[in-house]
Amino acid sequence: MFAIEPAEAYTSDDLNYNDADSRVSREHDDERLRDVKLKTTEVPDWDRYTTVYIGYPIWWGVAAWPMNTFVRANDFSGRTVIPFCTSASSPLGSSASELAKLANGGDWKDGQRFSSSESAQNVEAWVRQQS
Repeated sequence: MFAIEPAEAYTSDDLNYNDADSRVSREHDDERLRDVKLKTTEVPDWDRYTTVYIGYPIWWGVAAWPMNTFVRANDFSGRTVIPFCTSASSPLGSSASELAKLANGGDWKDGQRFSSSESAQNVEAWVRQQS
């Protein structure tokens, strides 16, 4: 497992979508601010992986923008990529296909959306079905 972490972590205030001056609201309104630097994009033993599950929250109908930085920085060639997302109300939509467009290769599969209240048991069952 690898956590995609912004170099400057998002606080709960940063993630307040109801505040027009919050970090995510400013990034949403100005796409130039969405180039989010990550602590690292280097996954240990990346070359060993043939299947990659890539999970993210949905922000305004798209993958959280730190995901863009990660996807652009890694070579997905020769890998099966299985995206999944969490969202209180938005569907998966085109978030996975948009990430695939940014990626360097990979066989990107259809993704899965999980609600914010999804049980671990249901997620684990879905993962087992993918293999």
